[in-house]
Amino acid sequence: MAKPPRNHKSPEGNPKAASTRLELKNVRSLAGQRKHDLRIGRQPDYIDEIRKSLNRIIMEPDPPGAMRTICEGRRSLRETRRKMKKDAAVAACGIITFGTEAADLFEALTPEAQDAAFLDLAESVAERLNTTLHGLVVHMDETTIHAHFQLAAYNRDGVPLSQATRPAVMSGLQDLTAEVMARHCAGIERGHRYGDRIAAGADFKDTLHRTVRELHTDLPREIAAKRADLAEASARADEMRARVQKLENKAELTDKETKRLETYRARLAERVAVEEAAQAEAERLTRIALDEAEQARRERDAAKTEEEASRIKAARITSAIQVLADEIRDETIGRGESGNVEAHNPEGLRQGFPDLKPAVIATADAMTAKKRLEAAAQADRDAATRALAEAEVARREAFNLRSVMKKTLGLLKLTLSRVGRHLTATEKADAADVVAEAERLITPPKKPRDGSGSDFSM
Repeated sequence: MAKPPRNHKSPEGNPKAASTRLELKNVRSLAGQRKHDLRIGRQPDYIDEIRKSLNRIIMEPDPPGAMRTICEGRRSLRETRRKMKKDAAVAACGIITFGTEAADLFEALTPEAQDAAFLDLAESVAERLNTTLHGLVVHMDETTIHAHFQLAAYNRDGVPLSQATRPAVMSGLQDLTAEVMARHCAGIERGHRYGDRIAAGADFKDTLHRTVRELHTDLPREIAAKRADLAEASARADEMRARVQKLENKAELTDKETKRLETYRARLAERVAVEEAAQAEAERLTRIALDEAEQARRERDAAKTEEEASRIKAARITSAIQVLADEIRDETIGRGESGNVEAHNPEGLRQGFPDLKPAVIATADAMTAKKRLEAAAQADRDAATRALAEAEVARREAFNLRSVMKKTLGLLKLTLSRVGRHLTATEKADAADVVAEAERLITPPKKPRDGSGSDFSM
């Protein structure tokens, strides 16, 4: 068979090509993609467990919540009437793949050189779309080396990348893919354009990267059509087998019958080939449908598991909040001498961790400060009470002392009256000074007056 001319376009993809595909994903679908990229949880059967350790995380993909926050922030740069929808795309997930020959060339590079090429291409795609790269993972545990990357679904100007998957844009990305990859790995080319492949005889559906929703619609129809083809091919093959068998059962054949048998056998071989091809295609489509159904089941199970986990988590946090309220009411939470948080029901509080941990710590600090202030105030009150008690004791002791001194003064005056005539003038003066000083000591101080000049009275 003569070789096709150099400008001949095959209906198949270019085996020397590298290609890039993008698909927008919302928070829920991104969660599933991230688990697949990082090999979290149950994975498809086609993954080689032995080679899983060869996978490389060049940039760990940001979680869906973080991607939504980024997109909401960028969307706020534009004036919008409505809030961002719950199911709005938050990431553009890309995959970098190779044709059979391109894969051989690329796998001959060192892992470091491969990672550099993947990173260069992913960053170039992000720059071309005016957005940012938020994840890049290399998979070595499937049939052929490939990489998954993650971009923010809103560009730096706050415009969604919903137009990034248009054919014109994707065609430009294939040009970029070939350009970047060729710099790192000589021999890699651009893939055949869709139009060229269709013109060369490719079935249009084979040139599309179908989404799960499209598979739901297309697969049942395609499987039914292929089974109808298989039934027809089997009937035609059976009919030809009967003709061959009829001639082969004859003891002797004429020359004409011999030629006819050869013709029938050739036709039978062709019809068997068609039957086997139809059988293989029907089985392939059935496997795709089964795999897609299994993936959908896993996603449903994962969603149910996630929902149940969220419900349980919410119940735990609610219960922990009630425990915290009881601790505040009873003032049983605070910091111990070692500085650790102490509470009456620590296990009840811990079930709300880590979400409730900051609130528990803040409450413990606040209650500790409150108790410290109350203790200081009580100490001040106790000191004031002691001072009042001591003052009362002193007052009573002074009162008793004045009573004694009054009696003493009376006795002194009585004595002086009896012996006064025997004293000299100087002695009488000294005695009078002693009596005056004693009277001063036992005389209570006058009460202060208010602003009007009247005495205070009790």
